[in-house]
Amino acid sequence: MSTESQSARYRVEPHARFRVMGDEGVFVLQEAGEVLVVNEVGAFIVEQLQAERTVEEIVIAITDRYAVDQDRAQADAKSLLDALLGAGAIRQA
Repeated sequence: MSTESQSARYRVEPHARFRVMGDEGVFVLQEAGEVLVVNEVGAFIVEQLQAERTVEEIVIAITDRYAVDQDRAQADAKSLLDALLGAGAIRQA
């Protein structure tokens, strides 16, 4: 992940609703009429977005909370953010 990507901030789209339910997170994309479900780590990442953290800060939070190394945390965060961007659930702030 480039330095520019690491310092990027993302936010949940205004038309999207996100809620944690059990160990998963659920997005309701009102405009698209779709529902997206993310796993426990995905829900944790989205909660970090709501706190307006940078991607770099999110990666640190993932490594602090879960027993993964920084490379794995970066790959997981990038993969999820790319998927959520593509789905229209989040946007770059």
